[in-house]
Amino acid sequence: MHLTQLRQSYFEFKALGVEFVTAANDTPEVNQELRERLDLPFTLLSDIDAEVARKYRAFHENEPRDRKIALTSMFLIDSAEHDRIVRFEYVGPTTRHRVPNSRLLEEILNLRGQREQLISVLVPGEEELLRQIEERNNPPLGFYRQPPKEEIEGSAVLEREVLGQMVMSQYEEIHRYMREGWRLVTVLPETHASETIGQRYVFERVVR
Repeated sequence: MHLTQLRQSYFEFKALGVEFVTAANDTPEVNQELRERLDLPFTLLSDIDAEVARKYRAFHENEPRDRKIALTSMFLIDSAEHDRIVRFEYVGPTTRHRVPNSRLLEEILNLRGQREQLISVLVPGEEELLRQIEERNNPPLGFYRQPPKEEIEGSAVLEREVLGQMVMSQYEEIHRYMREGWRLVTVLPETHASETIGQRYVFERVVR
């Protein structure tokens, strides 16, 4: 689900000189299938033994030994010519805690010293949420194991609950920008393949 959100803002970040590299604990074959299925325009690396996750202190230490699972995390790292310094990091306590694209964009603009800042927050609609559930569960939950049918049905409900919380977090971001003095410029329908998938709230501010 988070990969889908990153895909929606990929070219916005790329225009600022930022390149996404993602990593997951699955095999290259599984990641390749996922990348193709979700139509991801960025690299998806395999960190099967969680070596990268450990180096960035983003490893789930409480999992059983045979499940090497990374915590949901995000890092902004300088390029090689700037010594690969980590400029921003976030390691979530659970998979439900993620950095919204708008917050990531805000950090990038601040690091660039950009005074005139424009940020948008996408709030997906009901049909888009259902589409993401279907997209994520095809094959059903497929990352670590193939669960029994009764678990799949329950997991779809759980998936919907998680997505609902993600929508609420987007609204929380909107209220945060309003509290912090950002000006709401416009609210536009967000479309994908000629279909409306949600609403995009656009904010601006000038950093003094």
